Amino acid sequence: MTKILLDTDIGGDIDDALCLAYLLREPRCELLGITTVCGEPEKRAAVADAICRAAGREVPIVAGTDATLQPVPVYPTPEGAGALANWPHSAYEKGDAPGFLYRLISEHPHETVLIGIGNMTNIAMLFRQYPDAPGLLKGLYTMNGYFGSEPLPDPTYNWNSWADPTASKEVFAAEIATHRVVPLEVTDQLTIEASEARRLLPSGDRLIDAVLDFGGAWLESSGKLTLHDPLAAVTVFYPDICTFECGRVSVETEDVENMGSTAFVPDPDGNVEVARRVDREGFYRTFVKALRS
Repeated sequence: MTKILLDTDIGGDIDDALCLAYLLREPRCELLGITTVCGEPEKRAAVADAICRAAGREVPIVAGTDATLQPVPVYPTPEGAGALANWPHSAYEKGDAPGFLYRLISEHPHETVLIGIGNMTNIAMLFRQYPDAPGLLKGLYTMNGYFGSEPLPDPTYNWNSWADPTASKEVFAAEIATHRVVPLEVTDQLTIEASEARRLLPSGDRLIDAVLDFGGAWLESSGKLTLHDPLAAVTVFYPDICTFECGRVSVETEDVENMGSTAFVPDPDGNVEVARRVDREGFYRTFVKALRS
């Protein structure tokens, strides 16, 4: 069993909820706890709790920060939280996410993998407040960055970096035993149509019903599904799903027009392994098998 902590901005895009569902169903995952980040983290924590309960699980959850290390001009809210009325859940107030993460990491030194699938604020605060935390982690896996050859339509597409560029920069700089990143140009290869996504997800399953209730409106409005966040989780247990390249990542924190943009320089002695390719068929086979278990 691999001990896992999940930091997430669940409550909007359905792929956060699907990532949590995967972790709840992955037989080798021991989910120690969840922290939430981004606007209205209390509601995001309630959504995470509702999904855990739908799977018949009780997982410790802490609502983290909605303030960023670097101010940004938006305050995203979890539009899927309206479905909370349909599912049992606890109410949450803002808590000490860095302290919660550090306690669990220090209780299991060199055994815990932290997965970050939202903006990097909680994780950067963890590393600021507890400088020994990176060295105590077994691994850090994030969905973050864009290193493709074509320019993005807008910097916000690289959301997890754009939403707090300073936090992204600090997390990318961290020295961790295993530090792996799945970027946007790789996760985009997993895009499928919404109709195909619904065929893949098992019907009559309470966990999946909850995921679709919280994220179904987003799925319908977008007309497609890209499993950005689940790929970060799947690679923890199936590292051969992606091909990684070692190097270093820089983050733009000053130029407004390119805020949060990321650049990768290959370096065999670098501190970060960036996914360059993904086995699409292998990923979907693995992911769907876990959800249907």
